[in-house]
Amino acid sequence: MPGAPGALPGPSAELPQCAGSAVPVDSRTRRMLEAPVLPLLVRMAWPNVLIMLAQASSGLIETWFVAKLGTEALAGMALVFPTVMLMTMLSNGAIGGGISSAVARALGSGQRELADALVLHAIVLNLVHGFGFSVLFLIFGGPIYRLLGGSGGDLGAALTYSGVVFASNGLIWLMNGLASVIRGTGNMAFPASVSCVELPC
Repeated sequence: MPGAPGALPGPSAELPQCAGSAVPVDSRTRRMLEAPVLPLLVRMAWPNVLIMLAQASSGLIETWFVAKLGTEALAGMALVFPTVMLMTMLSNGAIGGGISSAVARALGSGQRELADALVLHAIVLNLVHGFGFSVLFLIFGGPIYRLLGGSGGDLGAALTYSGVVFASNGLIWLMNGLASVIRGTGNMAFPASVSCVELPC
């Protein structure tokens, strides 16, 4: 019943406001709540669009360059490419998304010390995974790529390409982990710009 004690307010009812209970809202949060939707979405999305464009472009350019080296080189790259994409999706998406979420929640609740501790955890976690996968593919790359169908010249090309990629895999994981930390603070532009500068190198 509307007038019964303890009844929940209806959709149009106003919740009572306690004196002094208003939470201050910073200017960035206010812009997200009150700004026009389309310009807000464009402003928030452009760093991700930029990095996706850079990654797609670098992948196409790399494939075009390797194709100039011959069929075996291209076949070898095709054997390694799924593992490279797996590393990218794990470090940026799965584990990276968890890092960004944890940092954002810590900062949002005002726990700066917890956010600082999460940075150290992110570094350790990504280095362990990065160097762990490096050891796996540098030692057992041959059998793995044979199981994927590699043999002869294309297997040799795959091992050469894999050796270069996984020799630096730990540093790639570290960069993606730190980028995820920065994204958790709400800054999308800086990690996107760093990645776009790093990709052509």
